[in-house]
Formats: sequence, structure tokens, C-alpha cells
Amino acid sequence: MSDYLYRVVITKMPEGSHWEEALPDGDLIGGPVCGWAPAGWKPEGNYVEIMGTTEFVWPVTNKEYKSRSTAARRAALLRSYGAECEIQRSSRITWPEDGVE
Repeated sequence: MSDYLYRVVITKMPEGSHWEEALPDGDLIGGPVCGWAPAGWKPEGNYVEIMGTTEFVWPVTNKEYKSRSTAARRAALLRSYGAECEIQRSSRITWPEDGVE
């Protein structure tokens, strides 16, 4: 078992894939642009059945992974769609001794 957890953090989205707007109070809002898809992308296999749409949907990035290799696969997928991202490692996980709560 790993002593760490890993996550993928997007640092930059591809040009034109997302919109942003500054609110009067200074907050920034945004989201994906409807209909945007990476060049050459098309739904394959059972994508439509799983996702419920023929539109491109960004893979989730709110998961934590027990192995760096699994996080690396998610990062590679995001990069293949044009996103820039990094893999982050948690601090060392420590567990209480057996029988100690």
C-alpha cells in the first residue's frame, strides 16, 4: 500500500474551451464552452451510453488516486485533449497503531 495519495490539477485549459467572466464584486466565474471538443475528437465505443450525450465532456479531476501511475493515466488523457496539468502528491499518510483509536 502506498504511503501517499495523488491528484491531477489542471493548470491551463486549451484556448477556446472555457469562458470566464468577472463579476462586479471581483469574483471570477466560468465554465466549459458548449459544443467545444478537441480537434478530431468523436465519441467512440459506449461513450454515448455512459455519458448520455454525443458532446465532449471533460474527464473529472476531483478524484484522489492511490497510485502515481493511475494519476499519470488521468493526466495523459487530459493532456491529449489539450489541457496542461500536474500530478500532486499528498503528505505522507500515517495510520494509528493497531488497537489505538
